[in-house]
Amino acid sequence: MRIVFIVLLIAGALPADEIHFRGRGGAIKDVKVLSQTDTEILYLARTMKKQKMPASMVSRVVKKRSTIHEFEDGVKAAKTADSMMEVAAWAAKKKFHKRVLVDLHQRALKLDPNHGGANTALGRVQYNGEWMTPAERDKRSAGDEEAAMRAKGLVRFEDRWVTPDDKAKLDQGLEKYEGRWMTPEEVKSAQGYVKHEGKWVKKDMLEILKLRGWGEKATGLGKALKLHQTANYAVFGDLQDSEIQVIAKTMEKAFAEWCRLFPSARDSDILAGKHRIYVFRKNPPYKKLVRYLYNHQRRTEKWSADRAKNEKLRMNLKQRETSFWEVQPEAFSAHVQMPDPFEGLKSHVVHFGGNVLATRHVSVRFPTWWLSEGVAYYLEKRVTGTIQTFNTDVGGAGGYADKGPIENNKANPWLDGTKWPELLANLVRGGRDPLLDKFKGKTLWGSKNRLNARELAKSWSLVTYMIESDKKKFAAFFEDSKTGPGETDVEREVGAMLKHYGSHRKLEEKWRNYARNGFRLAR
Repeated sequence: MRIVFIVLLIAGALPADEIHFRGRGGAIKDVKVLSQTDTEILYLARTMKKQKMPASMVSRVVKKRSTIHEFEDGVKAAKTADSMMEVAAWAAKKKFHKRVLVDLHQRALKLDPNHGGANTALGRVQYNGEWMTPAERDKRSAGDEEAAMRAKGLVRFEDRWVTPDDKAKLDQGLEKYEGRWMTPEEVKSAQGYVKHEGKWVKKDMLEILKLRGWGEKATGLGKALKLHQTANYAVFGDLQDSEIQVIAKTMEKAFAEWCRLFPSARDSDILAGKHRIYVFRKNPPYKKLVRYLYNHQRRTEKWSADRAKNEKLRMNLKQRETSFWEVQPEAFSAHVQMPDPFEGLKSHVVHFGGNVLATRHVSVRFPTWWLSEGVAYYLEKRVTGTIQTFNTDVGGAGGYADKGPIENNKANPWLDGTKWPELLANLVRGGRDPLLDKFKGKTLWGSKNRLNARELAKSWSLVTYMIESDKKKFAAFFEDSKTGPGETDVEREVGAMLKHYGSHRKLEEKWRNYARNGFRLAR
């Protein structure tokens, strides 16, 4: 290798052959001119391939020593694989063509077939101590693997080795899952999948996919219908994603508060799976949902003539309102925001969520209406910090319980819960608060029989007092009002009141002291 370095060192100081062009000037430098005639010039550049140039283009040839000469001298001097690889490294620095470098690596390999650098440079690999191409290695490896597998008594199935018995099962289209041979359908089933519209989906997603498909048709929104689900709620609608998520999160807070009041609810299926909540910005999808639900129930349920008449009246009533809720066979509610604030819609959803929980708790049965509304308003205030719902139970009157018809072009009249404590305090001071004995039997139906704003306010405050004074007693009273003896909700509630509070009047007297004390418990 010392000879090579000396040759290259001496040659590196010498100038190179040059071919100068006629007329336009310029030249090709650092080449080796092989021959020159009247018609053409033959020369070598760093590709080491002979190239020709018409003599007519050339003004003169200057004969000097070039890098090509150095390269040729280095190759001649290299007698070992190592020295040939050094020439290759030098040629790479001088930017000789890749083909020239490959040729040098091959020359090195001829001098030493086991030279690691030359083999690696040519992309060859070692396998069991031998150098070979990757393709040769793969073929050799596959052959060795096949011999080893067959020695173990295994046979090939597609891209793997299996026992003959397993191959027979695989040939039948079976798959092995958790140690058992099954059909592909059985495997999917064992993995928790079910078929839905020709596709395999997880079982826990099946119900929500069905509900989503139902909702897309029922609202007419199609794929534009949005969905966010939590552990206990599935919220659908056309609001912004963030708003739908806020409603779902708020409802989970409401459910947690319900379970704080009634610990047994956490371990029960109080919502029959999930409460489905539909929230809309405007009326069209809401009205479509109302009609679709009515037609769906008419097709799937057997109605008597009276039931059919009543259901049609209810359908028309719902369409005149901006919300409704159902408790059978599952929890369901729908709401329209219209021009009212989003916070109002959120508060309203929580209120109806309270009505649903009150009706489904312990047994699917309506409590008295004052008690249901009182709990719903308590939950609304506790979870959202305010009372913003308004009474949309229009009945046959076509208007709100407090004022005005439903309109889609102006802000709707809210029941202002912030004024309720002041209102109630004034009523108590004047001895004019509505008597529970007078309105405990009022119901949701009929404009003359609905709770008015004063009665709603007192219902909320009574329930708040009962919970704050003794939460466990209130829970026992509420559950007895649902399941105790009696044919009607009022009879059951009267019995529960006598059992836990003595009477409605005794409860009211304690509540009035609470009101006179600024709605604070006496210490």
